[in-house]
Amino acid sequence: MWTSWKFWAVWGLIIGLIALLAFGFTTDPKKVPSPLVGRPAPDFEITALNGDQKIRLSEFKGKPVLLNYWASWCQECKVEAHILEAFHQKYGLATQQIKVIGIAIQDTGDKAKAFARLFGKTYYLGQDDATGNIALDYGIYGVPETFFIDPDGTIFYKHIGAVNAELLEKKFKQFF
Repeated sequence: MWTSWKFWAVWGLIIGLIALLAFGFTTDPKKVPSPLVGRPAPDFEITALNGDQKIRLSEFKGKPVLLNYWASWCQECKVEAHILEAFHQKYGLATQQIKVIGIAIQDTGDKAKAFARLFGKTYYLGQDDATGNIALDYGIYGVPETFFIDPDGTIFYKHIGAVNAELLEKKFKQFF
């Protein structure tokens, strides 16, 4: 038994799987780089949650865009809701220096609208299409995920998890 190549092959496979799992558990998923950083942001068209107004991302070339993927059931989305709204009030609504867009994914329209009302969101909010193609184009695997897009339409940073005010200010200060 100890001299059988099959015995050692099985043990080698088991040890390899344990090592692979151990590596996976030590990797922080929030630090996984996005292949989209440094590339043009995929264009999309969404309809506002609160009406019929449609927008395309490409309409905002020439202006930096903060693109946030969220859901009403997401706990971290609740944490960042007021931060995103305050950033929009300061740089989007008051000075028109930046466009803030939120896209609800894996959610119903009614729940997304209720969440937006509850947290007083006034920036542009839409919902992913029925098949989730917008989220797929951006490689979203959870919420919240936020993309920082420069005035040329290129993604220059991606953040996984809830954003904070310091991060938003730091990443966009070059455009103000």
